[in-house]
Amino acid sequence: MSRVILVTGANRDTTVIGTARDVSSANAKDLNELPKGEGSRLIVVPLSSDSPQGAIEAVSEIQTQHSVGHIDIVIANAGICNHYGPVVEMTESDVLSHFEVNTLGPLRLFRAVAPLLQKASIPKFAYVSTLLASIHEIEQIPSLTAAYGMSKVAGNYLIKKIDAENQYLIALPIDPGMVQTDMGSRAAQANGLEKAPVTVQDTVLGITNQIEAATKSTTSGQFVNYNGERAGFVHILHGMILLLPIPCRLLPRFPLV
Repeated sequence: MSRVILVTGANRDTTVIGTARDVSSANAKDLNELPKGEGSRLIVVPLSSDSPQGAIEAVSEIQTQHSVGHIDIVIANAGICNHYGPVVEMTESDVLSHFEVNTLGPLRLFRAVAPLLQKASIPKFAYVSTLLASIHEIEQIPSLTAAYGMSKVAGNYLIKKIDAENQYLIALPIDPGMVQTDMGSRAAQANGLEKAPVTVQDTVLGITNQIEAATKSTTSGQFVNYNGERAGFVHILHGMILLLPIPCRLLPRFPLV
């Protein structure tokens, strides 16, 4: 039985399922041009994380149109960070929009893929989180992204509960570091850095390594960074680390093995 991975890419004999809000966009179309391993295939399906039915419809499509009968690994990478400012300026709509994507999005995704994960031999569910979701570090991180951090704290709790309630499943949140994405670079410059310190290549390889190495008895349910360190004890570069979602179009370039 070939491996099936939702969102990110792999190597030989693997089916990779990438999701995009708009599958007709240039970035989504670029996914189909990426090199694929021997015997592998790439499926791109539409999925809006703020849509209550989006995950259900995406899973239905991969089953009915692409004959996917199981999923080995799910990586919940989609997320937003759209509000920058102190809490006193934060509106309820700012908070709710972040929870809609960053917390309810992974919940909807898990509920939709759970039946397919149960059919895998060693199923895994990874949530791309952030050090801003570590309450332990909140006083050391001068970030103006409270809505984002709140939604990611809730997301981490969700993944911890998923791990505790499902003994068949390995589930963990991962902090990829301060990544050189468009959003990450803007955040770095806003905090006096020329650019974000972590390349997309390094964080993707680190994340995939952590997912591959994760077991139920080791890191499942634990909050780790892309280097495998427990997130609560990660060194904070220049006193601040801000992680923003990695563009899905970049993830499939790197093998899981």
